[in-house]
Amino acid sequence: MKMLTRDYPEVLSAVVMHNGEIIAQTSQDDTLYPQYSITKSIVSLAIGMLIAENQLSLSATVGELLHTPETAPLSSVTLEELLTMRSGLNQELLFADRKTCPDYLNACITSEIGAKRFFYNNANAYLAGLMAEKTAGCNLSEFIAERIFKPLGIDAYEFEYDTEGHFFGASGLKLRTVDLAKIGYSMTYGGLYPVEWINEALRPHTVSRDGRTYGYYFWLHPDYYYMSGKWGQRCTIVPAQNAVICVNSEMKEQDYANEYIREKLMPILYTIKA
Repeated sequence: MKMLTRDYPEVLSAVVMHNGEIIAQTSQDDTLYPQYSITKSIVSLAIGMLIAENQLSLSATVGELLHTPETAPLSSVTLEELLTMRSGLNQELLFADRKTCPDYLNACITSEIGAKRFFYNNANAYLAGLMAEKTAGCNLSEFIAERIFKPLGIDAYEFEYDTEGHFFGASGLKLRTVDLAKIGYSMTYGGLYPVEWINEALRPHTVSRDGRTYGYYFWLHPDYYYMSGKWGQRCTIVPAQNAVICVNSEMKEQDYANEYIREKLMPILYTIKA
């Protein structure tokens, strides 16, 4: 196994996995790194499980499942619109105050909405997570821990909750980098999730304002797809190479995680002897 040096101080931890085995990594410990918006992708996987079990539908609305007032602007928004960031929300929406807002759900559903085009907004994933939680019959964090983490042998993690005790589906998850790699690898090679959902989640559904293709909380590239969190958190899956590359970072000045992965870590895959 190749040991990676931390030549880039903002990169805190990196793991390269091939055929389910780690072939390169920085020195690892038990640090739980904030995954930020990678959390959204994991919520998407949980939603896929519930849909495959006919407990949830993409056409279900916020009002239908969360019993919000019909007059609330977001009540008619569907789960599919939340998953593609096309709910009509066009502002960051109190996310900085999520730990102190006394009724975050009400703040979300009563916000005005505009044209239903792509606008990256944390409230979308928060609401999608609540809809999944409603149908799962338990806190979504419990569902994720039991149905995703436990089968993969992941036993160290932290979740973040709102003032009512609901898991924030948009952010707030902490994991070890090696465990993030396990989740990425299990998407394509582990048989843990419904194949139909993986295909649908990784299908182009919309395009961001900067021209990037988006699925159901996954970013898509012709040669790979990835989960992404702010400040350089990435889990990049490369199907053609049967590989997963993960980095946890602290790139607060400039997020260059994608470039780091393409230029420094992906070439490692091409040095593997058949």
